Amino acid sequence: MVAFDKEFFNAKVISRYKRFIVDILLDTDDTAAAFCSDENIFPNLYEKNASLWVSRIHDKNRRLKYEVEAVNRGDGWVVVNQKYFVPLFEEAFYKKIMPEFNCYTQIRRIEAIDKLPHLDFELSNEFESCYVSLRPIFNKQNGKAVFPSKVNYLDLEMFEEMKKVRKKNVKTVVMMIVPRMDCLETFFSWSIDPISAAKIYDEAKNGLEFVSYGCNLDKKGIIITNKMNIDVK
Repeated sequence: MVAFDKEFFNAKVISRYKRFIVDILLDTDDTAAAFCSDENIFPNLYEKNASLWVSRIHDKNRRLKYEVEAVNRGDGWVVVNQKYFVPLFEEAFYKKIMPEFNCYTQIRRIEAIDKLPHLDFELSNEFESCYVSLRPIFNKQNGKAVFPSKVNYLDLEMFEEMKKVRKKNVKTVVMMIVPRMDCLETFFSWSIDPISAAKIYDEAKNGLEFVSYGCNLDKKGIIITNKMNIDVK
């Protein structure tokens, strides 16, 4: 389990008025502004009165004093702070939780010198390499984690980087992490954003692989657990 390294406080959403800022009501009845995840990833996440876990920001140079760690709109907690996903994958790799990666013996975080800013890991053994990009899936419909909600320019740049490394005859995988406990399957939807769906479908035909894993979580930490089937109907 990747432990949460801060104390969490309970709060509720008052309103969201900027891309990365949400007004919150703490249990103490105090109000504050908090840093939150990008609304372009999941624009309806911060509904009014949604429950929050927030942590305190102790950096004196930061104007905001709180950061949103997880959100619950009434259908289960969703971890939204993306700093946990890299150590989550590393932990799952070393514990051999993910069978499709068990053939690799080495793991390396992608560094600035690699000039692949949208990829996260290189896995390798003595015969082959595999490049991995981590992508959280927050959206849910009918009990399933759903993607894509939207393909932004960062995703498009990631696709280009994956094409670049595939020319070296290496494997490329998008690892979709579902940081919530109320989904057992991942669903590829054509209806949310058909243009984004068509782009992802084309990338899959060109050799980009997709896998999805769910998580267990509580206020102590989060862990990758079960592999999710990806339904493409």
